[in-house]
Amino acid sequence: MRIKKLPEGLINKIAAGEVVERPASVLKELIENSLDAQADTLQIAVEKGGKKLVEVRDNGTGIHPDDIMEAVSRFSTSKIDSFDDLYCITTYGFRGEALASISAVSRFSLITRQKEFPLGKELFIEGGVFRHLSDTGAPVGTAVRVRDLFFNLPVRERFLKSERTELNHIVDVFFRYAIYHSDKRFSLTVDGKQIYTLLPENTEERIKRLFPKVEQLISFEWENQLGRVSGYYSPDYQSGKGFIYINGRPVKNSMLKKIISSKLGNSFYVIFLELPPYSVDFNIHPSKIDVKFRKDRPVYELVKTALEKSGKPQVFYSLSQPSVKYGGEFKILGQIENTFIVVYYNGEVYFIDQHVASERINYELLLKKYRTGSIDLEAISPVKLKFDRLQQEKFEQLSSVFKNAGFDFKLKDGTLYITAVPVYARGRDIKKFVLNLINSEYPEVEIESFLGELACELSVEAGDILHDEEAKSLLKLWLETDNPNLCPHGRPVYYKIPVEQIKKKVGRR
Repeated sequence: MRIKKLPEGLINKIAAGEVVERPASVLKELIENSLDAQADTLQIAVEKGGKKLVEVRDNGTGIHPDDIMEAVSRFSTSKIDSFDDLYCITTYGFRGEALASISAVSRFSLITRQKEFPLGKELFIEGGVFRHLSDTGAPVGTAVRVRDLFFNLPVRERFLKSERTELNHIVDVFFRYAIYHSDKRFSLTVDGKQIYTLLPENTEERIKRLFPKVEQLISFEWENQLGRVSGYYSPDYQSGKGFIYINGRPVKNSMLKKIISSKLGNSFYVIFLELPPYSVDFNIHPSKIDVKFRKDRPVYELVKTALEKSGKPQVFYSLSQPSVKYGGEFKILGQIENTFIVVYYNGEVYFIDQHVASERINYELLLKKYRTGSIDLEAISPVKLKFDRLQQEKFEQLSSVFKNAGFDFKLKDGTLYITAVPVYARGRDIKKFVLNLINSEYPEVEIESFLGELACELSVEAGDILHDEEAKSLLKLWLETDNPNLCPHGRPVYYKIPVEQIKKKVGRR
């Protein structure tokens, strides 16, 4: 078969497959266009989980009448002029693909007017085919209606999930932009019923309005030569959910999420990063939600340090009590199911998971030994691992990390011979750990995760009977740890109840 150029309509449909995954993808692109047009009021309406309708009306600057057709052409944009602009992006949109892709797979209409023109323009495109462009009365701003998404691509339409699932994705997109732009008006109407009406307010008020279960938000911020981190976390809302923004753009990054989880556990969070535009690449996928950094490690260290040192955020799994430094001794009341140590301290009853507390102790002990290169070694029969050139270079860069982690080895002719491992690591899949480490974008996190797994195996188990002296010794060591609230995997160490609350529950005043 000879090579030939694809028809423009087919090119647009292929592009739509990257830009438009589901109705929520459409909403994301339309909201971003409205915000780039300096709108301060966004009215959003959806029907049938967005499958039948996604509509966004705004009061932004509108589109010049002469630019209407360009707005729905691929690679047409007002937001960048040159290749260099990709590395100093200050707008949400910049690729010039969204409206062309959306109009190729829907019944698409656009009404827009700029304030210097008495009339607006109305454009209708059906499945990528131009139908009409005419004058119309319209307020200043733009209204886009996207009906019957994927009506001309039934295979893609069948891949959509239930209306409820698609609506959940839509609400998630709505929340992401409504949180960051709390100074703007947002409304969301679902199947004719207005679900959210948001007036301008501060960020904390907006978060609490969208998430009623959040009773307390603790703020933090940190800054260094690279950039600034600020945000909130909720000690009383253990949803495992969070939002990350970089330079105002909602993003996803698995390593950032892993770092945040290791410090905040399942606490709900909203985190804002401000970084130099040239240090962030939003252009790795048309969705622009996945990001890469020019240098990963400084960014991850910035976030990690912010969560560790900026106001020393700590997670409490009780009733939002402030952080305290424990003085004096806990009074041990007993043990429940050979799993929880029950103690009384300063008007509160603590239920301490003995395994998780032991994990925290052993993890910090291993971490200190790793940082000083003093982890005990155990000789093993050599484990052989063949490297390609790139893997060998990466391993050589990380050789001191492996040494500190308790490994002894030699590298010869592209083959690694591991001759000793940490005394606690016998029987583990050493090859898998080595490959994970050299392939990781952030090796330090892999090391910490590995030490956390070793700590788990070293620790007291649920079901172990602890005598009073053993329990006291465990508590003493646990209280001396840097973070007595979480295990290395982000699980809470304890749950506590004020005695006053118990009195109220049983009617004692």
